[in-house]
Amino acid sequence: MKQPIWIPSEQYIKSSVLYDFQQFVEQRYNRCFLDYTAFHQWSIEKPDSFWEAILLYFKIDYDGEYEQVLKWKNTNTDFIDARWFEGISLSYAEHIFCKKKGADPAIKYTDEIGNYQDITWNELREKVSSIQQFLKEKGIQKGDRVVGILNNTTETVAIFLAANSLGAIWSCCSPDFGDKSIVERFAQIEPKILFMELDYQYNGKTFSKRETLDFIQNHIPSIETIIAVYEEDWKWIFTNYLPQVLHFLRVPFSHPIWILYSSGTTGKPKAITHSTGGNLLEHYKALAIHQNVQSGENFLWYSTTGWMMWNYALSSLLCGATLCLFNGAIHHYDHQAFWQFVKQANVHHLGGGAAYFSAIYDLKIESYEPKVIGSTGSPLSVTTFENLQKKFPGTHIISLSGGTDVCSAFLSGCAYLPVYAGEIQCRTLGSDIVAINDQGEDVNNEVGELIIKKPMPSMPLYFWNDKEHEKYRESYFSEWKGVWSHGDWISIMDHGGIVMYGRSDATLNRGGIRIGTAEIYNVVNEMDGVRDSLVISTDNEKGQSKMLLFIQLDLGKELETIVPLIKIELRKQYSARHVPDLFYVVNDIPYTLSGKKLEIPIKKIFSGYPIEKAVTKDVMRNPECLEEYIQIYVHTLGQSFCPAPPQVNP
Repeated sequence: MKQPIWIPSEQYIKSSVLYDFQQFVEQRYNRCFLDYTAFHQWSIEKPDSFWEAILLYFKIDYDGEYEQVLKWKNTNTDFIDARWFEGISLSYAEHIFCKKKGADPAIKYTDEIGNYQDITWNELREKVSSIQQFLKEKGIQKGDRVVGILNNTTETVAIFLAANSLGAIWSCCSPDFGDKSIVERFAQIEPKILFMELDYQYNGKTFSKRETLDFIQNHIPSIETIIAVYEEDWKWIFTNYLPQVLHFLRVPFSHPIWILYSSGTTGKPKAITHSTGGNLLEHYKALAIHQNVQSGENFLWYSTTGWMMWNYALSSLLCGATLCLFNGAIHHYDHQAFWQFVKQANVHHLGGGAAYFSAIYDLKIESYEPKVIGSTGSPLSVTTFENLQKKFPGTHIISLSGGTDVCSAFLSGCAYLPVYAGEIQCRTLGSDIVAINDQGEDVNNEVGELIIKKPMPSMPLYFWNDKEHEKYRESYFSEWKGVWSHGDWISIMDHGGIVMYGRSDATLNRGGIRIGTAEIYNVVNEMDGVRDSLVISTDNEKGQSKMLLFIQLDLGKELETIVPLIKIELRKQYSARHVPDLFYVVNDIPYTLSGKKLEIPIKKIFSGYPIEKAVTKDVMRNPECLEEYIQIYVHTLGQSFCPAPPQVNP
């Protein structure tokens, strides 16, 4: 049997939010739960009672009344028809500011060159007030889209809160997104106003987005106003709109709060629209109950504004924590700028991508130990788990998994349970998750598809401009009827822990950022001399990811001349993350009889699966081409990078 690397003390358990919440539920519903398993089982058997308990325990302020916690619009079996807390109205921004003391720190901020700032609640409130007045003057109303091309700064937080306070819908891209990538996202939702940074610094270099501004003006006609943050028009806002009392428009529970985006695997990124009430309740649950974030603590999750973890981290403010923002390259100055800030800000909850924690394996970190370390974006390997625990012996290491789809984690931490290296501790309360095999049967201790059997409030309202919910249904409900197919391979152990084996679809993972294969093909297949291509990503036993691009060239073309051009165009149109690590020339690209590229089978081959388990040749148009990929794997990569197929630990 595996031995745990961390065991909670009795004091840690009894001082946790989870423990206090359980006492609340037991008293209210006259129940007694012997352990977390029993508590979780009740939460999925009684979802109405559970989500109402979240509403009551966290003292959610709202207008109106609800007759039912959950009801169905139609008799349809998929979750799109689920309706939560109909009849009540609330405000996310109002809860952010609720009961906060003016002189207390709201945000601790720095950039990679050390411009440290403490921002009090009074200062944040005043900044939000000025922006709120400006947005009103510009005619921003409930339902209008306000977007940003912004970094992880206090200004970005203030702009979002001002927009949200008026019932506007937020959406954001980080400045490292390419012009085409930004337009593909924002053009779908027809924003009315854009806030953007024209220049920014990353890893000691200054980058300009001024050409992006021209590109956006030519391609998104709905934008009426553009504010260049830090420039004169930004400063004008605070000169002309002096702080007043903040006003919060309460909106229906299901009113959109923000629009996030899928990776774009099958075309343009899907505009995933999330609900105000659903994210409010879910983030209280995920951060307070499962990550044990409490009032007075400092919370930092290293993220760009284009990753859902920015939205997630923002909600640490709901829990009474101080939000810590690091704006810049996490590895700048040999990682020292980041870790100096972590210590200076006295960060209790430190989060980041699994790839980063793997990258600091040999980094010495002294005089610091957080309460909790959170990791997501990709599976956290056994060796990285053990290395982190060795660095921080008393720290509760929480590996999370969820996604942009729910703007949260449904596999997360538990203050009651030990931590086993390579495992996520638990399925979160209210998350009815199982692993199923190819026959659709629930399985334990073996690899299966992650399935969610019941709806949750943080599931998307809809995809923007998705007629009849066609893309929504295709994304989650087309594979198995009446349940949510998430697209991950997992194994659920008898003791409740979960092992992640990565994506079961073709999405590429770059340092926790999901990239659609279609974005790669949009560039590569348009290059002169390229006939076709196929891209995959693979992970090794240390959790490190590499992107592999296979290119079919026109006769007479050479890889050495094509690759530099591909790199330039991918950086220009999308981002540096889109540039593959390895390039190979192949004679043919594998397709099914119906004309679909076989990305997943090739990924399985490069993950060590036997050919007979990776693909069914009968469905292929050109099965003879597989031998070339096998030879590349065996002779070029082999076991030096790609892991053996998933095995379940006893």
